[in-house]
Amino acid sequence: MITIHFEENKNLYEQIYTYFRDEIKNGNLKWKDKLPSRRSLAQHLGVSLNTVKTAYDQLTEEGYIVSDQRRGFFIDKLYAERLKMPEPEIVFEERTATEYKYNFSHSLIDADKLPISILKKCSNEAIENSLKNFSLPKGGIWTLRIEIAKYLKEHRGVSVSPENIIITGGYGEHIFILMSLIDKPVFAVEDPGYNKTMDLINGLSEKINRIPLDKYGFSVADLEKTNANIAIVTPNHQFPTGTIMVLRRRQRLLEWADKNCRYIVEDDYDSDFKYAGKPIPALKSLDKDDKVILSGSFSKIVGKFLGVSYLVLPQKLKEKYDKIQIPTSGASIIQQNILERFMATGAFEKHINRMNAHYRKKRSVIIKELKREGIEILGADAGTYFVMRVDEKIWDLKNLKEKLSKNSIKLNTVADYSSQGKYERDLIIGFGGLKEEKLKETIRNLLEIISY
Repeated sequence: MITIHFEENKNLYEQIYTYFRDEIKNGNLKWKDKLPSRRSLAQHLGVSLNTVKTAYDQLTEEGYIVSDQRRGFFIDKLYAERLKMPEPEIVFEERTATEYKYNFSHSLIDADKLPISILKKCSNEAIENSLKNFSLPKGGIWTLRIEIAKYLKEHRGVSVSPENIIITGGYGEHIFILMSLIDKPVFAVEDPGYNKTMDLINGLSEKINRIPLDKYGFSVADLEKTNANIAIVTPNHQFPTGTIMVLRRRQRLLEWADKNCRYIVEDDYDSDFKYAGKPIPALKSLDKDDKVILSGSFSKIVGKFLGVSYLVLPQKLKEKYDKIQIPTSGASIIQQNILERFMATGAFEKHINRMNAHYRKKRSVIIKELKREGIEILGADAGTYFVMRVDEKIWDLKNLKEKLSKNSIKLNTVADYSSQGKYERDLIIGFGGLKEEKLKETIRNLLEIISY
C-alpha cells in the first residue's frame, strides 16, 4: 500500500491526486495497473472516503485512470513519454443582455461584479505609463507579456517565455496571423463548434474540414483521414457541448501534430472557472514537440471592453513572426497597460477567485431547479454555461425559436453550431448574464415556455 506524507497547507485530495499523477508520469504505474479501492485507501491513509473519491474523480476526468464498476480503477493506456514535459525557463456579436427579458448567451459575464474602482485606478496609472512611452513594440508591451506568462504558469500549467507571447486585439487577428505564418494552411474545426471560427476561415480560405465529436471529444480518427495541417480545438470545455477531452485523446492529437508540418490551435476561451476538482491543465502543457499554438483572451474574466487577447507561438513560428510584417490592429498601448496593472497588483487573481465562487453559486441554483424536473445536465463542471438535454416526449421543442423570440428569450441549442442535423434537444444555458436574484424565476419561466 502507498505512503503519502501530507502537507498541512494543501488539500488532501490534491496531494492524493498529485501522487498518482506523478507515479503515472514517471512510469511507475502502467497501463492496466490496478489502484487500491477508494475505501481501503481512505482507511490506510486515515482520510475520509470523500477525499479519496474526489482525487479519483479528478484522475478519471483527466483520463489518467478508468473505472470498471465490477473490478475497480485501472491506469488507462497512455504514452508515458508524452507526460514528461521539460519546463522552459521563464524570463520574466449579438444584441445586449438588456434587450432580452432573459439572456442565456454563453458569452455574457456578470459585469456588475467587476471591481470598477480598482479598474479606474489601473486606468489612470495606464494613461500615465502610456504618456511616458508612446511606442508599442511588436508583440505587445513586455511587462504585460511577463504577467501573462506568470498567469499561464499558475492557472494553465503552461511554462512559456514572454518572448513567445504575442498580444493581439482579438480572435480574428489570431486566425489572420496563423494564415500568414503557416504555409498552405488547411484547417480542421470541431463540429459542432464555434461559428465565428468558420466565418473567419471562410473569409480567408475554402480549405476547411469539419471534424465530428464523440464522447471523448474531438475525433482524431476522423482528423487523420483529412489533409489538414491546422486543427482548432477547445479541449478543456468544448464549445458548445462542454465535453472535456480526455488525456488519451489529447496524446493522440499531439501524435497527429508531430507528423509533417502540422499545428494544433488550442482555443483556451473558457478555462478559468472550474467547479469540481482541480482546473485541468491546458493541452499546451503536454506539448513536448512545440506544436500547440495557445489562443487565449480575458473576455470571460473582465469582459470585452479591454479587447486584449494573446497567442503563444511555438519557437519556429515566433522566429518567422519576427521577420515579417503582419498588418493587424492589435490592442492599444493603454488597453495593454490597464491589463498589466490589473494583473501586476494582484487584483486580477482576486477577481478570478471571487468570480469562481460567484458563478459556482449561480450554477448550483440553476442546476438544482432543472434536476427537480429530471432534466439531464452536461458539461457543467467548468465555464459559464452548460448544456441541458431535454426529453422531447416530455418537453415541447416544436417551433422553439418562435417561442423564445415571442417571449424575448435569447437561447441557443447545440444544433445551432452543428452541420450534422442533430443536437436539437441540447439547450445551451449560459448563466454569466443572468440576474442572481431572479435565477429561480428565470428557469421556471423557461421551463413553462417549453412545456407541453
